[in-house]
Amino acid sequence: MKEPRIRWSRAGLCIAISTLFVALAGLPGSAWSQGTAASHAVTFELPRAPLTPLQKKRLPESAQNIPQGAFSGELRLPPGDGPHPALVVVRTCHDASYYQPWLARLEGWGYATLTFSRCQPPDFVPDDAEIPALDWKRGSLAAIGALAYLADRPEIDGDRIGVMSWSRLGMIPLSTLQYEGFAQFFDTKFAAGVALYPFCSFARGPHMGPILIVGGADDSWIDNTVCERVEQATRDDEFPVRTVLLENAVHGFDIPQYGAPAMVSPALINPDRFAAPAGLLGYNKLAAEIAIGEVKDFLETYLK
Repeated sequence: MKEPRIRWSRAGLCIAISTLFVALAGLPGSAWSQGTAASHAVTFELPRAPLTPLQKKRLPESAQNIPQGAFSGELRLPPGDGPHPALVVVRTCHDASYYQPWLARLEGWGYATLTFSRCQPPDFVPDDAEIPALDWKRGSLAAIGALAYLADRPEIDGDRIGVMSWSRLGMIPLSTLQYEGFAQFFDTKFAAGVALYPFCSFARGPHMGPILIVGGADDSWIDNTVCERVEQATRDDEFPVRTVLLENAVHGFDIPQYGAPAMVSPALINPDRFAAPAGLLGYNKLAAEIAIGEVKDFLETYLK
């Protein structure tokens, strides 16, 4: 015997779906009742480099440097009207999913985020990496472009925007908060910076805002002694750099997808194609928890 077939009219189907949505909205703990961040794909312009004194002397008054292009990123807005504090998040060229726990965490703490990487569509080849270098100069310019984009949005408090990054891209928070860096040429400034296991050679002060560095004491891929020297050199500055080195932690200690610490190939530790060799990469749950607490406290102090 065949089971009876149920036929729905278009009106009846719409009513049934509406009823289901209402029921879901009432479920405790559901995304409908709790609210989730709105996520948008956005494009922001990199600011033009300012004219040098020599250019100003030789070129017409209306002259400008060439456009620097645009980057794509992901904008996440926490629930509520705002204006929200925000972070420009510069992730590595590893899979974007590696950073979703951090983005969800920042959202839960009440921060909007604009996230981008050096690997841009359509080919996702690292930007400006034809000749491997120790740094990514356009990265700081891109971060300032993301800052300007956020500051223009009504949902964002332009005076409470920080910058956060990882690994050798951690040089971006350090450089964009230097008085002698790109930031001196633009009106909008970052309020604070967070760098996780960064390359600190470009972090000389003085800085125009507070900076937190969290690294692994056993990191063999970057030189922690440089970060410690930066902390010592800035102790008497208006904004001294705070450096926290976590015991038994190596490069990537906060990313579960890296797995247990192990020596990995340059392609795995260095998808951004810096001039750097292979290295030790791996997750440490305890170190990650400590780092999360440090970052949360720092942001609450300087951006909330």
